[in-house]
Amino acid sequence: MMMTDKKIFLINLLIAIAFCLPAKAQQEPIYSQYMFNGLVINPGYASVDESASLTVVGRNQWVGLDGAPKTASLSFFTPFKQTKTSLGFSAMKETITVDSRTDFNAIASQKVALNDEWNVSLGLQVGISQYKENNSQLSTTDPAFAENQSYMKTNVGFGFTLFREDFYVGLSSPLFKSFDMGKKGVSRIITKPHYYFTAGYAYRVNDDVLLKPSILLREVKGNGMQYDINASILLRELVWLGASWRSEKTVTGLVQVRITPQFELGYSYDTPTNSNLKGAQSVSHEVMLNFRFGWSSDHEITPRVF
Repeated sequence: MMMTDKKIFLINLLIAIAFCLPAKAQQEPIYSQYMFNGLVINPGYASVDESASLTVVGRNQWVGLDGAPKTASLSFFTPFKQTKTSLGFSAMKETITVDSRTDFNAIASQKVALNDEWNVSLGLQVGISQYKENNSQLSTTDPAFAENQSYMKTNVGFGFTLFREDFYVGLSSPLFKSFDMGKKGVSRIITKPHYYFTAGYAYRVNDDVLLKPSILLREVKGNGMQYDINASILLRELVWLGASWRSEKTVTGLVQVRITPQFELGYSYDTPTNSNLKGAQSVSHEVMLNFRFGWSSDHEITPRVF
């Protein structure tokens, strides 16, 4: 089915933002519940949790805008207690207008005890990304978009986290270096390293209340420093309530419920506060499912703070 001129213009605009101007745009997906899903931004996170973990995330960005980003991700890791090594994988699918990206990553992380209180985790991930352009949906005579296209890249990323029971600080680059697979000069996709700095502190107010402020800094060459400031509160070890302020002038509200000792359900709602942004984009929704378990029957699943 052919698209209207208005939709074609919007599609081409989003393509330019997402792909043709890579030095000025965020290429990696933005997650609002990153503080409960650290593996999507830091492969070293796999050694922070002592339980195996499976997480599924679905994100619908700028609801109501044709061609807006939609993201689905899955991640899994499991620690091996004897070696203090954690292994895992992640997968991600994102669609923007007629373009899509699919990632598969293998992850390895090593935990090192510095003393009785402090630990450091070192993580590495390698993977493959496939970029597709479904240009057959466009009614245009531009030869640059005459045929469907597909590009493959291999990616390398790293991350580390310094942590103890009530505090963590991390530095990572899940997309540090990419290499084209195929003939040189064919791919229109140019990637830039993404760097993340994270930190958080858990303060126990009383037996029923825990307060956790956290911060995320993102940097992509040519795009400057962006930040996300969050404050969350845990009530009776069952319900997380939180709010974030993002440098893109976006406010986020989030809630996560511990339905069973193993299963948690989270939801976040993003809305722009700038009147100009409201005219260009709508709200965003994100749902997260997390299942944590141990391989042995005597493994206790304790509430997750980080």
